[in-house]
Formats: sequence, C-alpha cells, structure tokens
Amino acid sequence: MWLEKNDGSTRFASDATFRQRAGLADPAGVSYESSNYPGRYVRHWEYLLNVQAVSTPTDRVDATFHTQ
Repeated sequence: MWLEKNDGSTRFASDATFRQRAGLADPAGVSYESSNYPGRYVRHWEYLLNVQAVSTPTDRVDATFHTQ
C-alpha cells in the first residue's frame, strides 16, 4: 500500500475507499475492507500494509487492528 496524489477520477476514489468492519479476528478491533474489491482487506504482512484476500486464521489476525 502506498499513497498517491488524487487524480480526481472515479476509479481513484473507488480504489482509495475502505469500509470499516468489525475485526475479523476480534470484534473489539476493526478491519478495513476495500470498497472496490470486496473481500480484500488491509492487512499487515512482513512490516508492510497490503490489500489482500483474507482466508486463513492468520490472515484474519493480520487484518484486525486495535486503536489505542
């Protein structure tokens, strides 16, 4: 995941939009699902943030975030 300057296109807006969901591994946390690619979530993996499909218990933990 990286930051890009908004080019004003509809596609950019869709790709840059995520929906907050209950945490996939812990409902006390939150997960962020891609608006443009349902079923793909922001996930931390190897010290980076990625947008990936989530299918295993480890994936669900990696896609669950807790605020402080």
